[in-house]
Amino acid sequence: MVKVPPAFFLPAQREGARRDVMIDPGKPGYIPILLPSDGPVLSAGVKHEALLLSAVYGVNPRLADFLARARQLTDTLLVDPKTPYFQFAGYMSMPDYRALPYSPGRHTLGSMWEAEHFSSKRRREWLIEEVFAVQSDMGADILLAPYFYVHSVNDPWLAVARDCALGAIQARTDAPVGVVLSIDIDAFINAEQRAALCSAFTDLDADLFWINVINFNEIEAEPTDVAAVMALVDELVATGRPVVLGYVARTGLLSIAHGAAGYAAGTHGLEAHPRSFFREMMGSAAANTYYLQECMANLPVRLAEAALNSGVPWQDFPCDCQGCQGSAAVSRMVSRRLSAHSMSSRANELGALLDAPAEERVALLERMFDEALGKCEAVAAALGEDSGHPTLPPGTYHYLEVLREVAGGPPATIPGDDSF
Repeated sequence: MVKVPPAFFLPAQREGARRDVMIDPGKPGYIPILLPSDGPVLSAGVKHEALLLSAVYGVNPRLADFLARARQLTDTLLVDPKTPYFQFAGYMSMPDYRALPYSPGRHTLGSMWEAEHFSSKRRREWLIEEVFAVQSDMGADILLAPYFYVHSVNDPWLAVARDCALGAIQARTDAPVGVVLSIDIDAFINAEQRAALCSAFTDLDADLFWINVINFNEIEAEPTDVAAVMALVDELVATGRPVVLGYVARTGLLSIAHGAAGYAAGTHGLEAHPRSFFREMMGSAAANTYYLQECMANLPVRLAEAALNSGVPWQDFPCDCQGCQGSAAVSRMVSRRLSAHSMSSRANELGALLDAPAEERVALLERMFDEALGKCEAVAAALGEDSGHPTLPPGTYHYLEVLREVAGGPPATIPGDDSF
């Protein structure tokens, strides 16, 4: 029996629907994407409304305690089936990926999926059953349908993704089913492409739409990229289904202002999903940056410490989060404390956004981005080349101009080559 957490789900109103619970867009949240290295963060015992785990954690007995702790600390557990990874060869060097029951390399090393392999309904039904079984065994509250990386509107994987999503929804009447769109940013830059992609999914009776935009990185994105992502969010929000945008940072706040039910990122990093992840797997980089909330920027710890000691006035430092614990020694913080601080900062930003009425949130974000940009520029001026400190180049915070523009602010400048 699937449990229905009181805070994060609402009863659905559709007659004859499935088990009928949904993520509530009226209570948007941040969903951490957990890596095994996040064990120390979980040890803090903080309760989370939702968490996302990888299906590969369920086949590694060494992660049993990690899984149990994650299950204990969340009302809503989601398990990413990682199906797009089997479209690429990178998984072959990863024993845990090969051990998944639906892995093409489970019995024949060197196999990769091709789109035509799932032209058969029987083959799709087999995949759906195996994918759902793994998630159920890990205690998932929402089952995510098999999904695939789609690089263009003409990609044969688009039809496979649609057919698998539809089959997954029809297969389960006793549990909520989410549909994941894993789409390259270049596949929906213009409205015609976006309409073609969305038409494959918007009529589905999904309990959740989860979007992973591949090769979208807000630090490097142009305004047209961010605007396209928001337009995609708008299309899916218009269906009335909850929408979550994955692998984003400040863009996640913008998506919530556009009506999304939440956004997902790592406890510290994982704020972008490059295509290379499918080939090289997802690394667990050391958490060696500190989030300056007033600047809305992650900086290397030594640069962050220089910024904090630059003479620019700060209102939120030292902060009282569990990670900082009032300490001003940023450069001596361990990864666990840096991650805890990052998560606390996300909660603070989201809380400030949700304090405003829904219709005012985009305008509020424009002001937040503008204020953060002003603080970054003040720090950059204080850390000039003659200060003897590390410098803060415009490329570190130019994305705030881009986000401000998409939120209705002035056009972003075009940085010179020396800015990045």
